[in-house]
Amino acid sequence: MSPVTREFDVGLELFSRKEYSRAAKALEEVLLGDPHHARAWSYLGIALAHLGRAPDAEEALHRALELAPCNGECWFHLGIAATLRGDWHEAADSFRHATALMPNDMSTWHRLGVALAEAGDVEGSTAAFERALILSRETGAPDPGARPHRGPVDDHLSEPGEREGPKEAESWISLALSLLTLGEVEEAVAAYERGYSVDPERARHSMFRPMLKLLTATSGDNPEDLPGGRALADAPASPLRPPNRPAPPDTDGPLSGIG
Repeated sequence: MSPVTREFDVGLELFSRKEYSRAAKALEEVLLGDPHHARAWSYLGIALAHLGRAPDAEEALHRALELAPCNGECWFHLGIAATLRGDWHEAADSFRHATALMPNDMSTWHRLGVALAEAGDVEGSTAAFERALILSRETGAPDPGARPHRGPVDDHLSEPGEREGPKEAESWISLALSLLTLGEVEEAVAAYERGYSVDPERARHSMFRPMLKLLTATSGDNPEDLPGGRALADAPASPLRPPNRPAPPDTDGPLSGIG
């Protein structure tokens, strides 16, 4: 392993631990040895973005794209930097480039959905979230003998609800309702749970749970058999209760009130 490669791996490790200042220094050392290292420029840019050095971050990220215009990871990082600034239109444009170059990367489609939702494109965000959901279900267990795939670091934004745009939950819930009307119940529940993880209150007040109750009552399916349905065994009664019956208090579960 060359010294440049070794130093780059050190920079990535520091970045993954959110030690952005130390990561930036390590990546700058890489670039002293190899000024044409596109990935080093890209990770330096996103580290600088976290440090609040927006102009330097932009310069580094655009340098990465000059060196590797077809590198989806570089476009992904440019989108994350725009997200950190709250520039949702630029973020969406960058993530569109990234998805074109990395069409099977779930996190990139998810980030595109967030950016489009914040930019006001509900239809586009729903389509992006749907693609992310499909990819999440297509991802199987990794082959123990295979070399691990190194995709773009998701900039620590993958935890449910962390620094998500406030409109993301609405897009996930809209997708869940659309899938439910198509009879794709398992996919609908998965989308609803993503929306719930971002904004539980909005999810609870949506029409998803009443619609799911109606659908499962008609089909004879047991909601407890659905993904996430284990928590339904002790759930309160359905929201579709007789008019004079008082509603029980909602629980914290994403599908409470069903079954």
